[in-house]
Amino acid sequence: MTLSSPSVIDEYCNKKGVSMRIIELARRLIAALVAGLSTVAAAADPAVIHANRVGSRPYTEGFIGKGDDRIHYVSTGEGPPVILVHGFPSFWYAWFDQMEAFGACRRMIAIDAPGAGLSGRPARDADYRVARIARQLDRTIAALAPGQKVTLVGHDWGGALAWSYALWKPQRLDRLAVFSAPPYDLFLEMLADDQAQRAASVYVPRLQALNRESIERLKVPSTLFETAYGRAISEGVLTAEEGELFRGALSDPAAIDAGVAWYRANIPPFDAISPRGGWPRRAGTITMPVLLIEGSEDKTFAPTLAKRARAKAENLTTAMLPGVGHWTPFEDPQAANALLGAFLGLPDGRCPGS
Repeated sequence: MTLSSPSVIDEYCNKKGVSMRIIELARRLIAALVAGLSTVAAAADPAVIHANRVGSRPYTEGFIGKGDDRIHYVSTGEGPPVILVHGFPSFWYAWFDQMEAFGACRRMIAIDAPGAGLSGRPARDADYRVARIARQLDRTIAALAPGQKVTLVGHDWGGALAWSYALWKPQRLDRLAVFSAPPYDLFLEMLADDQAQRAASVYVPRLQALNRESIERLKVPSTLFETAYGRAISEGVLTAEEGELFRGALSDPAAIDAGVAWYRANIPPFDAISPRGGWPRRAGTITMPVLLIEGSEDKTFAPTLAKRARAKAENLTTAMLPGVGHWTPFEDPQAANALLGAFLGLPDGRCPGS
C-alpha cells in the first residue's frame, strides 16, 4: 500500500484525533508531492522537457536494458515505427525536426546511441564494436516494436551502424534511410583503397589517440561543440536554447571518450585494413528500399560514396542536398524531410493533414 493511500492516512489521523480538514489537506499535499516526484522522474532529460514545451505533440522517454547495456529512447507520435540513430558527436535530439515532421502518422523513436546521452557507457573499447552494438540495437528494436518491421534511419556513425544492421538482419526492417554515411564495411574499403577518403579521414587517427586525460586537458568537449554546432547556432539553424542542449550533451569528457571509442574499436590503421574486414562478413546486397542523403558541402566522405554504395543495395535512391554540410538531418530540415517523407511513401512527402 502506498503512502498516498487514503485508508493509511485516515487510520493514522483518526488514531491521533486529527480533524477531517487536516486529513484532506494532508491528502492533497501528499498527492502533490507524489505527482511532483513522478514528473521529475519522467522528465530527467532536459531535451525532453524542451521538446514537450516547443513540440506539437507529447514526447516520452524510457530505457531498454540496464547498466552499461542501457539504451535511452525518446518517442512521439503514433503509427508504423521509425527508429532513428544519431552519430558523433550528438544525441537523440539531432532528430527533433524529423520527429516533429512525421509524428502525426509515424511512431518516431530516437535513441541515444551507446555511450551518448543517457544511454549506458561501457568502459571497454571492445564494447563499441559494430557487431556488438548491432546486437544491442536488435534487442532494442525487438523491445520497442515487438513483432513489427521498422524503418531504420541513421546519421554518421548511426548510419554506418544502420547499414550494417540491415545487411545482418534485413528481415527486421521495412526500409532503411541513411544520412551522410556509408556502410561500415564500405567505409573500411574506402579507407583501404581510396586516397581521397584517406585525406578526408585524417582526423580519425587524431581522435583515436585521445584518452580521458587528454580529452579533459585539451578541452575537447568545448572544441567539438564549437566545430559541430557553433556555425549552426550562429546562423540560426539551431536556436540558442537548442545549442545549450547539445552543449550539455557533449560537456562530459566520459561521453566524448565513449564516442571516440567507436573509432578506436572499429577502424584499424589505414595500411592495416584487410579487404575482408568489416562486419557482417557475408556476400549479398540489401534488397529493401534504401535512401542515402548527402550534403554537397560535406567533406567527411569521398565523392565516390554514392556510386560505391550501390554495390551494397539493389534498390538504392540517392539524393544530394545543395549547400548542406555533414549535419544533413537539421541543416535544411525542409529539404531533408521532403526526401524522407517521399521515401516513407507519404502523399506529397508529408503526413496527411499536416
